[in-house]
Amino acid sequence: MTFSFVFAHSSWEVSITCYFLAFAGDVVDGYVARAFNQSSKFGGILDMVTDRVSTCGLLVTLSNLYPLYGIHFTLLIVLDIASHWFHVMSVSSHHKSKEALKHRNPLLQWYYSIYPFFGYCCVGTEFYYILLYVYKFYRVPWIYQILAYGCFPACVLKQVVNVIQLISAADAIAEVDARDREQSKDN
Repeated sequence: MTFSFVFAHSSWEVSITCYFLAFAGDVVDGYVARAFNQSSKFGGILDMVTDRVSTCGLLVTLSNLYPLYGIHFTLLIVLDIASHWFHVMSVSSHHKSKEALKHRNPLLQWYYSIYPFFGYCCVGTEFYYILLYVYKFYRVPWIYQILAYGCFPACVLKQVVNVIQLISAADAIAEVDARDREQSKDN
């Protein structure tokens, strides 16, 4: 991933190739870990953190390439990191498990349980950012069409889910805090 950002302004072809290879590796690593029974809480958190760092780096790059929209990319970074951090901190098991989500917002449960929809939102959002980067250097109509009609809706849906996830996780953390406070008063 680092090589992607090193070349982000000097060679967009090398940069996007490195980014795409890292993204593809990220998709495969979780599948392989589960297939070989090598998944762990540490791996799940590490995966989430590396995903956030990668997306953040790409959004910073986009804010430099599209300075007029820099504040939008910054807000996307804040929402992405905050919603995922709160979510991971609010669960005791894997952040996508049914156990972790059973007392959460029904829309969030639905999002994580319908894997094709989950995949469309996550991959579509990532491709939206990737194609925005490519479009800056290679302006062809078909890229714009994929951006506008295929990936942009996924990105919007993902941000709605991020807001729901943030609110749901903050509510869950506040509930635990209130319960702990009540228990400490009783003791």
